[in-house]
Amino acid sequence: MDFIGILLTVAGVAVVSLIVAALVSAFYHSQRSRARRKGKLNARQELEAFLLDTTYRRNVFAHLYFPVLVDGTKRTHHYQRVDAVVVTKGGVLVLTVFDKTGRIDNSRDDVWVVIQDDDRTEVESPVISMEKSRAAIKGVLKRAGYGKVPIYSTVLLAYDEAIPLSDYEGIVYLSELEKLIHDMNKIPEFGSIEQFYICRTLKRAGLTKETIKRKQL
Repeated sequence: MDFIGILLTVAGVAVVSLIVAALVSAFYHSQRSRARRKGKLNARQELEAFLLDTTYRRNVFAHLYFPVLVDGTKRTHHYQRVDAVVVTKGGVLVLTVFDKTGRIDNSRDDVWVVIQDDDRTEVESPVISMEKSRAAIKGVLKRAGYGKVPIYSTVLLAYDEAIPLSDYEGIVYLSELEKLIHDMNKIPEFGSIEQFYICRTLKRAGLTKETIKRKQL
C-alpha cells in the first residue's frame, strides 16, 4: 500500500473513531438529560454531568483524595478530599461544592449560617475545605515540578437559590461555571502538552476513598 493509501486509511479510522465517540457522548448526554427532566439528579450529580459531558472531561478529576505531607518530610500526613479539579489553559481550577439551599450568612467566618424560612443551621464554612484542597493540589504540583502553574480555587454553590448575604468573591454558582472555565481557557498560560503532563500528575497522585481503605494508607 502506497503512502496515500495509508494516509487515507488512517484518516478514515480517525473519522470513524470521532463519530463513535460523538455518538457515545450524545447517548450519555441524552440519558442524563432525561434524568434531569425527571428530577433524578441531585446538585452534585448535575455538576458531574456537566463536567463529564463537555470538552473538559479529559481534564477533570472529581471525588479524589490527594496526599498532604508532613512538613519537611516525604511522609504522608493525611489525604485531602477534593470535590473537583479542572485543568485549563489558564491554570488549575479547584472546586469545593456547597450543596445546601437557602440564604447564607456569616460567609466570611469559619461557620456559615444557612437560613431556610425560620430555621437557622450552622455548618462549617466550605472556604476552609477550599483552602485545604488548594494547598493539597499546590503541593502535588510543586513536588512534580509545576510549582509555577497558576492555581485558582472557588466555592461552587450547587443551587442558584443559595444566596450569600455577604459579598464574598470566592463564590461562583453552578450556572456560572461553564463561563468561568471558558474564560480560563482563553488565557494562554500553557499549551496542550503541559496540560497533559499536569493532568497525568494529578491522575497519578489522586486516590479514591476505596483505594485508601484497601491499601490501609
